[in-house]
Amino acid sequence: MRLSLISLAVVATLLAACSSTPPMQAKAPVEPAKPVQTAQTTQPAQAKAMDPAQLEAQRLAALRQQMAELNAKSVFFDFDDYTVKPDYTSMLQQQADFLKAQGKEKLTLQGNSDERGGIEYNLALGQKRADAVRKALGLLGAPLDRIETISFGEEKPRATCHEESCWSQNRRVDFVHASAN
Repeated sequence: MRLSLISLAVVATLLAACSSTPPMQAKAPVEPAKPVQTAQTTQPAQAKAMDPAQLEAQRLAALRQQMAELNAKSVFFDFDDYTVKPDYTSMLQQQADFLKAQGKEKLTLQGNSDERGGIEYNLALGQKRADAVRKALGLLGAPLDRIETISFGEEKPRATCHEESCWSQNRRVDFVHASAN
């Protein structure tokens, strides 16, 4: 009986402990969350809007960059040939799209040949190559009135050795974009 009295006392104590509520503690006031500041939110509103001169400078810089990338491209030809290969269609489309998008820019196509052949023959071949590229650009929608052609024949070689590896680099048409601004 003594064990049941002790058990009863333990149960009563546990029930008493569970039924009581803890004393109220004062909670610290919650501060509202601060907005995260970024570079955009800390700048004055007037700094966000660029003045027209800055916008024009950015536009011209982007235009010069795009022209430099297009000027770095060339169309290469087989020996004694002026047929534009289908491999160049994508690159020519980029050139044509650029000319269509720009209302004033002009393009000069510079025809070149390797050193084999006479001076007159190489000048004529370089001209035929430049004219063939001009025609291909026209078929892709480029405005032909802003494309001129010139031949340098063998006078502007890209490589100067006297073997096929160099000659193949010299049989080409180079693109020279010029801004009318």
